[in-house]
Order: sequence, then structure tokens, then C-alpha cells
Amino acid sequence: MMVSILLPYRNAAATLDAAIASIAAQTFTEWELLLIDNGSTDHGPGIAHEWSIRDPRIRLLNEQRVGIAHALNTGLAEARCHHIARMDADDRCHPERLARQVAFLHAHPDVGVVGTRTTFASSVGQSAGMAAFVQWQNAILTPHQHFVKRFVDAPIAHPSVMFRRTLVDAHGAYDTGPLPEDHELWLRWMHHGVRFAKLSEELVTWNDHAQRLSRTHANYSVDAFFNTKVKWLARWLDRHLNGRPVIIAGTSVLCRERAARLAYEGITIHAFTDVQRRIVPGHAFIPHDALPAPGEAFVVSFISQRGTGDRIAAYFTSLGMIEGRDFILAA
Repeated sequence: MMVSILLPYRNAAATLDAAIASIAAQTFTEWELLLIDNGSTDHGPGIAHEWSIRDPRIRLLNEQRVGIAHALNTGLAEARCHHIARMDADDRCHPERLARQVAFLHAHPDVGVVGTRTTFASSVGQSAGMAAFVQWQNAILTPHQHFVKRFVDAPIAHPSVMFRRTLVDAHGAYDTGPLPEDHELWLRWMHHGVRFAKLSEELVTWNDHAQRLSRTHANYSVDAFFNTKVKWLARWLDRHLNGRPVIIAGTSVLCRERAARLAYEGITIHAFTDVQRRIVPGHAFIPHDALPAPGEAFVVSFISQRGTGDRIAAYFTSLGMIEGRDFILAA
């Protein structure tokens, strides 16, 4: 077998059968599926048991410490294969998903993690924000794009990924703290030089519903995401700045709070910039059209209004700045 698929589930009886069926229908057949019960109280374990009887490639695990990171680490400890794939009990895979990801990793030995574009499906009435997020994520394909967009949000869909088992041994497994376990893992691995990529095909259907953890659990709140990424942002800046001053783009209350959090992590804030002049006590203000030349400073944008990131990046690029070298988007 070449691929171990980790599928944790908890009270997922309504969707688990379809998720498993989409794995069983894969054209690539050299896999094992680890179904990890994470404290279910419904008949989901019965569904898993029925599948394990029908297909010897399916193994049943149990992790009573509730939390997806605990369940995933249990799966990693039991996985037998060189490649690890993720799957959620809410979602479904296209039959070619595993085949195309295995082929990509074989053809690109420099890439450690490969995801796929996802098809968004939702049973939630107000899901425009999630749909926009999926559209943003689907536009990120290359290793460079994943790297420079990593502080905006999680650039790759967790249930779509396949990664090399050696990465866990080299850089660690899932953090079980109160944080978004997938984004933390991506940030940590990218910090250590792991390259991420995404297939251009939509090979996973990502089902959004009112009970999905990303909508209901505090680990996936805006604050939890920012507190996770600011730590890795500070570590990256510390080794990347080479003495250049840091300028924060954005002077709103939220931007100031985030700048203070970055300063708490040890990064000195030199100045703020914005399209309108607004004094930030204790810091210089630099008009947006009077920023230092490329290479003389580093700009961190904390401006978070939806749709502004691309415009901000385009403006800085028009000044000759390079994303990831002279500026980064972090909101």
C-alpha cells in the first residue's frame, strides 16, 4: 500500500457512508483507510464497522480524547504508508483524487504537500463568506503562491491534502492546543521550507453545514487564527528582515491591535501607513505614496476588509515591491 487515508469522525452518521464510499470508488487502489472514532454517540461507528467487514483495507481506530488533532495524531501513529491523505466525514472525493495526487508527488520530489481545488457545497443560507474563501483558496496553486499567502488564511483545504510521511518525523505532527490545527501545521512546515502545491482540478467536494467545526468551534475563530499566524509571522520576520524597519499598513483599531500583538512577539514596529493620514501614538506615519524604496523596509498589511488584499498587493507591486520579499499580507 502507498497511501494511508486519515478520516476522523464524531457523530457523523448522516454523512459518513458517502464519504467512505467516495474512497472505496477511487481508481487508485493501493490505500488503507483509517476510520478514527472520536467519541461518537450516534450510529457512525456501526457504519464504519460495516465498511471494515466489506473492505479489508479499512481499519477502525478509537480516540476518546475529543478533538480532531488528537484523532489525527492517533491516525498518524497507526499509518503504515509513505503518503498520508486527509479526508473529512462531511466531504466526498472525486474517483481520480488519490491517483492524481500520488502521480504529482512522484513527479515533483521537491513538493511535500499537495492539495486539490475543491467544489463548494453548502446547506447554510448565508454562506457567501465561505464561498468567497473557497474561491480565494482555489486560486492558489503554486508553491510560491501558497508561501506568500500563508498569513492571509489557510491557503489549502485540509480534507484535500496528501503529504509525505517523512514530514511528520522531521517537523512534528498536529498541535493539540486551542488553535486551528491545519493552519498551524502548514505554517510550521512552511517555516521549515516545506513546499506546498495544489492540483488545478476540483477533486474534493467540501460540504459546508451549520454544524461544521469551522463554523462552531472556538479553535477556528478569527482570534484563534490570528494568534496562531502572528507567532509564525514574527519568527519568519525575525530571520527575514536583515535590519529593515517594519511598516504596518492599516491604522484602524483592529490593525493597531494586531500590530501590538506582533510587537509582543518581539518585532519592533517602525511606522504605520494608510491611504488617509491617521496618527498612531508612539509611531511615525508614512503616507502610502511616500513609502521607502523596495529593499529599504518591509510592509506588513493587517487591512482585513474582504476584497482589499489583491488591490493592496497590486499597489505595492506597482511600486516595485515583491510580495514575500518587501511586503506580506497578514489579514
